[in-house]
Amino acid sequence: YKMCEPVTIATVTGMSATAAANTALAIQGVTAVAGVGSAIQSAKNQNAAAQANAQSALDAYYLKSTQNSLRLRQEQIQASQAKQDADMKTLRAQGSVTASAGGAGVQGINVDQLLKDFEASEGLMTSRIDQRVEGLQQQAAMDQLGFQTEAQRRINQMQPQGMTETLFNVLTPIAGFGVDFAEHKGKMAALEPEG
Repeated sequence: YKMCEPVTIATVTGMSATAAANTALAIQGVTAVAGVGSAIQSAKNQNAAAQANAQSALDAYYLKSTQNSLRLRQEQIQASQAKQDADMKTLRAQGSVTASAGGAGVQGINVDQLLKDFEASEGLMTSRIDQRVEGLQQQAAMDQLGFQTEAQRRINQMQPQGMTETLFNVLTPIAGFGVDFAEHKGKMAALEPEG
């Protein structure tokens, strides 16, 4: 904004044009100093907010990562239990077949084939469980990358104000005052009688 011209101030207050100009210049100086303080406080506020945002993003990342790891670990435990259950089921079935065949006096290729079928069935079940766990591990790794990307995006959205930006914001009001001061000195020199 532009300050009142010295002639206007002088007319309203009844002071000399030189005194009015000096008063206007003093007010601009105070305004420039206030602008510097405001720029510094603004930088401090932005940097504090950026730091809080970064910490929040990292906290969210760690929480999601921990939950992801826990979920994968639970799936691995369930898979291990399912494989143990399949193994026990096969052993029971083989024991029942062997006992029944032995009690009936039956043996030979048919009994052996039936026992091998149980083993193949268990192997197929174990293979499917392993494939499922492998898929879950791959998905967990992709989720982890997604969590990292999300945290980085959140951090990048709010950057702290650098020294250059802060200096620019501090120097702008001072430079504006310097220009006005130079103009004032030039006008005053032009009004002074040469001696």
